[in-house]
Amino acid sequence: MVFTEPFDATVMSRFLDRLAGHVDRRTHHIVNQPLGPPVRTVRGWPANHADRVELYPLPPHSPD
Repeated sequence: MVFTEPFDATVMSRFLDRLAGHVDRRTHHIVNQPLGPPVRTVRGWPANHADRVELYPLPPHSPD
């Protein structure tokens, strides 16, 4: 996917939809902690698609 707009919660959800549709097994992704309230849109997506995608968010700040 090529992104011509800012990579926000809507684009992330669209990306995950396409990814889940093209892969026939469960995928695991390490994701950076997005900033701001729109992240709630993305947080609801994995809960509805737990059989297809698993997200592992990085901690907001980890010096080690």
